[in-house]
Amino acid sequence: MLDIGFPEFLLISFVLLIVVGPKDLPKVLRSIKSFITKIKLMASQFHSGIDDLANESEISNLRSEISKIENSSTYNSEIDEIKVVENELNMKSLKKDLNEINNLSSNKIKKNK
Repeated sequence: MLDIGFPEFLLISFVLLIVVGPKDLPKVLRSIKSFITKIKLMASQFHSGIDDLANESEISNLRSEISKIENSSTYNSEIDEIKVVENELNMKSLKKDLNEINNLSSNKIKKNK
């Protein structure tokens, strides 16, 4: 975070002691501490807010993907039903054609006799 070593910290302490004075130094340190605590709290709230937004975004994406999957499964089931009906129609038309051929052939056989 801040790359402050011991010599820098010692220098800041002496400057603070000279500027503020030994009498008011504890009050100033408490106010600095409360300020830093407030900043950390605001940063954590901001971070949690961003995380919540990201989670909501992911949830909405998941919901849209689920609806797509549901729609595609609905389409697939409808397509399957259409294929079944098509197969049934083809079977019916085949049976009809076979019956017609059978009738024609039986008619020709009767004529030939």
